[in-house]
Amino acid sequence: MRAVVFCAGMVEDYVRIRSFLGAPDLVICADGGIRHAFALGLRPALVLGDFDSAGQALAAEMESQGIPVQRVPVEKDQTDSQLALEEAIRRGADEILLVGATGGRLDHTVANLLLLPGLPASTTVSIVDSHNLVRLLRPGGRLTVPALPGSYLSLLPLSPEVKGVVAEGVKWPLDGVTLRWGESLGVSNQILADEAFLAIREGYLLVIQAWD
Repeated sequence: MRAVVFCAGMVEDYVRIRSFLGAPDLVICADGGIRHAFALGLRPALVLGDFDSAGQALAAEMESQGIPVQRVPVEKDQTDSQLALEEAIRRGADEILLVGATGGRLDHTVANLLLLPGLPASTTVSIVDSHNLVRLLRPGGRLTVPALPGSYLSLLPLSPEVKGVVAEGVKWPLDGVTLRWGESLGVSNQILADEAFLAIREGYLLVIQAWD
């Protein structure tokens, strides 16, 4: 099942977001993420949050339209984004596009990136915004990355070390190298062919296709 989870972060280019949407089976919004769903013409199956960004008036309006609303406490141990992701997985989503998870507050952006390794390995999650498409490679993982016009390819370690990194079909190939925190070796590569092939042996690697 393919799901889209909308968070309340910044979205500057809905045209680019739309190019990644496809036809989702499930749409869930975390708080102010409802605005992004409406901007893209999507009706959510659920909106959840403490409604500090969307506001209680908007929550009431959604309820009047028959959209299910789940209110959660302002003081809680998980962010609205994490709760929305977990709900999508609970409903059977094994492929999730996360929109509005970046921009604005840096703490929320970093927290959303750090959610990725803790999600079930059977669930593929991509984060997309107006300038980036982000995916995660887990230990032993392999990934074919289609070239996207005008984009850079950056490989950033999400664990202290990522060992056995292979990158083929790129301007600067990698053959079994180790990427470490505190180094920038994997930043701003370029895909030369129709696609690149990536693989790692150990660690967690962020795979980012970025546009200026």
